[in-house]
Amino acid sequence: MTTRDDRGRSIDQAQDALHQAMRGGDVSHLRELLYEGLAFELPGESVVGRAADLDAHASGATRFDKLSELHRSTLEHDGHGRTSSLVDIVVFDRGHRIEARMSYRRFWSIIEGRWQVVAGSAEPFA
Repeated sequence: MTTRDDRGRSIDQAQDALHQAMRGGDVSHLRELLYEGLAFELPGESVVGRAADLDAHASGATRFDKLSELHRSTLEHDGHGRTSSLVDIVVFDRGHRIEARMSYRRFWSIIEGRWQVVAGSAEPFA
């Protein structure tokens, strides 16, 4: 059975909303979807938190021109879950254009009545 948050969203619908917010640089929606204590591991083993991620989107330092999900697997139970997805991206990161196929893993929990990303990672798909 699919767990829904107070807004009626499944974990997959929350992930879709996250991708849409990333594509649009929508900091308001990203703020709703990212847990305050977020720890997200980037390629090269650096870890960013929610504030740094939101700042990067708000300032334009990070801007997605393309984010196309090719595959997703989802596991969830009782308000907690994981999404793993394969994504083609074109992102501008501090002025550098990056085009890559990435593997994203996100861990979600329903917090304050809504699905939020609590941790995750992104790495190039080999």
